[in-house]
Amino acid sequence: MKTLLALMLFVCSPVMFAADKMLGPQASELFVDLTDSKVLYAKHASLALIPASVTKLFVAASTLQQWGAYHTFTTKIYSRGQWQDGILIGDLVFYGAGDPEFTNEKMWQLVNNLQQIGLKKIKGNIIVNASYFGKVIVSAADRVAAKSQTKVSYDALLSSAGTNFGTIAVVISAGKKVGDLAALKISPYALQNVYLIGKVNTVSGQASALQVMRSSQEKKEILTVSGTIGIKCAPITLYRSVGDPNLATGALLKAFLEQAGIVTEGNIHVELTPVWKTDTLLTQLEGTPLIKSLQDLLRYSNNYVADTLTLDLWKAYQPSPFPSVTLSNAAQILFSTSKANFTEKNTDRVPIFKSGSGLTVSNRISASNLISLLKEVYNNKRDFPIFYGSLVIPGQQTCWHNIPTAEHPWMRQTSLKTGHSTVPNSVDAMAGYFRMNNGHLGAFAVLFNCPPTTEAEQSQCFKALVKHLDQVFQMRCHLL
Repeated sequence: MKTLLALMLFVCSPVMFAADKMLGPQASELFVDLTDSKVLYAKHASLALIPASVTKLFVAASTLQQWGAYHTFTTKIYSRGQWQDGILIGDLVFYGAGDPEFTNEKMWQLVNNLQQIGLKKIKGNIIVNASYFGKVIVSAADRVAAKSQTKVSYDALLSSAGTNFGTIAVVISAGKKVGDLAALKISPYALQNVYLIGKVNTVSGQASALQVMRSSQEKKEILTVSGTIGIKCAPITLYRSVGDPNLATGALLKAFLEQAGIVTEGNIHVELTPVWKTDTLLTQLEGTPLIKSLQDLLRYSNNYVADTLTLDLWKAYQPSPFPSVTLSNAAQILFSTSKANFTEKNTDRVPIFKSGSGLTVSNRISASNLISLLKEVYNNKRDFPIFYGSLVIPGQQTCWHNIPTAEHPWMRQTSLKTGHSTVPNSVDAMAGYFRMNNGHLGAFAVLFNCPPTTEAEQSQCFKALVKHLDQVFQMRCHLL
């Protein structure tokens, strides 16, 4: 409750804390009427704070501006060797070109294409060519730790040849009776470098308590599963990020080939140099249009999609091959692809991008920066409908973040993106558009940074933010 009280006092306080000294609660807020170009409410609008996932708004706007909603990324498979009577006497090369939505379904389509052209056996190796981005160097603490172990999926590592959002799926199915061990499997197929250990007991009822830890050592992904699953539960699928996304892609391709009856004799290798000029294209597949990625980006806040698209943008401006790229350097492209005015002399008005996902805690964005972006997209007649339609309308759900939306009418009149994180500070942020009762369209951005809190206090902080928005929308924005 002390945290809640501090936040409420902060919301009403005229004091502005220094952005780099996270000594107490901080806020940056701006609400504008876009139709009349009028400021409705502002508080420390130029104060740059940790934005968490609202950073993804910049990625969405930049990709739309760069390519349009129906752009696709093409994945290719080459042969490196001689082809004789359905037998490849040489290597099969998988070339990924940064498709953020490359999943099992697309792998199946590529392998099916190989079947159709008569491939029966590969005498060489399976090579995963990730040269399109080169080696991707990350700095977010979560992703650095994920190279060796993880308990989550949101910290997925990045590659231009990544698959399934950089994750492995573990399916846990209850035994036939209480006391039996649950069945554990990798979906869709067993992978040669992935090992499942541990056990899960079947218990009565529907309640389950499951834990999955992934550790990586000597090119092996070891998934340790424990806990209980209710006998009345349907199979539960849990996802964990992989320690090496390129090897995971190679193992996935090998599994699909074998399921299709295509024999593979060699090993899996990763290549970061360009495909050879003598490689022969066997098949290719256009990915899902960008509009699908925008939904995963803004509705489901997928970090892997956000940062892969950031790297795609960087690659569009840097077509020459590079042996490596740091995500923080690639994220600077978000300045180049946006027309929003970030050139003010006052440096606290300039955002800091170290990732497109917001997973890096060194990102800094102000409410003013966000409103500049939202104005820019609003004035873009081609992209605005797609961008606007990809945002979340809280009032479309009965409950949103465990809050009944019927009790907060503004939730029916807003389309927004949220951001939330707990390390190193508690962050709650929202930005988007709202429809006023007079028919005008408005834009708003709020960023709250608080000292670290307990899980229960974090929930109370978010509720306090919602209460604050109730007041601002009613008193300043004429929504009610």
